[in-house]
Parts: sequence; C-alpha cells; structure tokens
Amino acid sequence: MTALTEEMYAIFDQPEFSFKRIKEQCPPAEVDQLKAKFKTVWQTWKQVQQNVAKELPAGKFAKVHVESWTNGWNLRDHYWAAYRLDRLADANPCIGVMLDHKQFQVYLMFQHYKSDQRTGTAAEYNQLLSQLPAWAAGIDPAHWYLWDKDEMEFADHLSLAEYLDDPGKRQTFNDTALQTNFLLGKFAFRRQDTVDDLEEYILTAINDLLPLYEQL
Repeated sequence: MTALTEEMYAIFDQPEFSFKRIKEQCPPAEVDQLKAKFKTVWQTWKQVQQNVAKELPAGKFAKVHVESWTNGWNLRDHYWAAYRLDRLADANPCIGVMLDHKQFQVYLMFQHYKSDQRTGTAAEYNQLLSQLPAWAAGIDPAHWYLWDKDEMEFADHLSLAEYLDDPGKRQTFNDTALQTNFLLGKFAFRRQDTVDDLEEYILTAINDLLPLYEQL
C-alpha cells in the first residue's frame, strides 16, 4: 500500500524542466539534488504500477508501460503509465495513469503519440461515447470527469454527473469531442482528495473502466 503524498505532487512545482536551462541557472550540486528528487518519486511511481500489474487478471493485460522520469533533454512535468488489454496491446486506446502538480488521474484515452504505429482510429474509439450513460449506471459518478483532446491539461473538466444529468451539456460535449476524441477519468486533486492506497485506487478505476474499454 502506497500513499499519495504532497512530496509526490510538489516535485512538479518546478519552474524549469529543461536540463540545459536548469544547468545554466543552478550549480552542479543543486542539479544533482533535483535529479535525485525526481528519480526517487519516479521509482515509487514505477513500483506502484508494477504492484498494480501483479494484481490484474493473469494473461488479460499486456505488460504495463511506465514512462521514464526524463526524455533525455527534460525532466517530465508529469509521470505517466499505460495499461492495455493484451488483445489491444498494439492498439491506440489504453487506460492511462498520470500524476502532475495539480491532480492524479486514471483515465480511458486514445493515444495520439505515434498513433500511426498502432491500430485503431479515433472515430472507432469515439463510438464508446454512446455507451457512457449505460456504463455509468454501474459506477458512482463522483470524482469522474470528461474532457476532449484539445482541452488544456489543467482546465476544469466536465463532471460525469453533469454530463449525465444535463442533456444539453451532454450534446454539446459530444459534438465537440467527436471532432477530436473524448477522455474519461477518475481524479484525485491535490490538497483536496486523500489517496491512502494508490494501488487500490488505480485497480478500482481500471476495473470501473473495463466494461467500456473491453467494448473496443
């Protein structure tokens, strides 16, 4: 059991993520200290994902992908991992898990980065939108949000409860999302929501999303 701590959020309060600029602004000892902080949190993050992967049904999921804490030129401004069903291991849709300075989220997404190297189109994925009301009948909508690909990462997203309760907002969202693609996730917000067990939070959210994800 791993708790989500303020320290894990706080590393992303960094004003600069470019190694080149950080080295221009800070002495070597500070650069090393900063790297060590990022790597320590990332090692915890990676272990959490590995712990989750062990608890998923054997043979159902492909190996979890945990993005590195650096891309070589920059520190990451968030940590990210992707879970894919084994039969969709080479497909664009996946369940993402992300931590940044504002929030922690587990969400269904269509991965656009290098999408030409994987299978599945955004149009096919977006067909799941019509299934959302039926899917949502099986979950507690609290802490769940919807957004479209072009929304900024830190924007205030549409709550699932509003989406379900307001036909006008639902239609407006669908019309916009169908031009790009939708995302659907469960959120915990910094200084607002407590997560005492990251593994359990991720597993529960993945299991909630599975009935929708498995329709692909």
